[in-house]
Amino acid sequence: MTVSVDIEVARRDGTLVLPGRSVHDALSGKPWVMGVRGGRAYQQPVRLGLQDDRIHALILGYWHTIVTPPMVFAKLMVETVEDMKSKGIHKPVVASLAGDVEVEEAAEYLYQHGIPAYAYSTELPVQVLGAKYKWARGAGLIG
Repeated sequence: MTVSVDIEVARRDGTLVLPGRSVHDALSGKPWVMGVRGGRAYQQPVRLGLQDDRIHALILGYWHTIVTPPMVFAKLMVETVEDMKSKGIHKPVVASLAGDVEVEEAAEYLYQHGIPAYAYSTELPVQVLGAKYKWARGAGLIG
């Protein structure tokens, strides 16, 4: 008999999870996703997740594609996070990368630049983010 268990390590209302194929112009340095508001479509820059006060953390998910190689994704994400930090915006960011062996190098690059990243795992980044929140709560930094 096989038993499957889901363990929730953290929860945040208002979370939006998008598949990687939803991100357009990833190689341009200005990636965006399509949104719908009031029955009308619009382009939403990815950076907004870091700029929006309602969003407290980001979990990046990447699936290896020909269109956006792993290191291109990693370098764009590091550049974006560093740009936001230079503007005084500091939020936890973790990443999960899946695909060919090239994602291992990209995960290491992200990790070396302060973004905890894990190749071939979707659970570890979420657990790390949960641990960060647990620590911050215990330290009295958040309610």
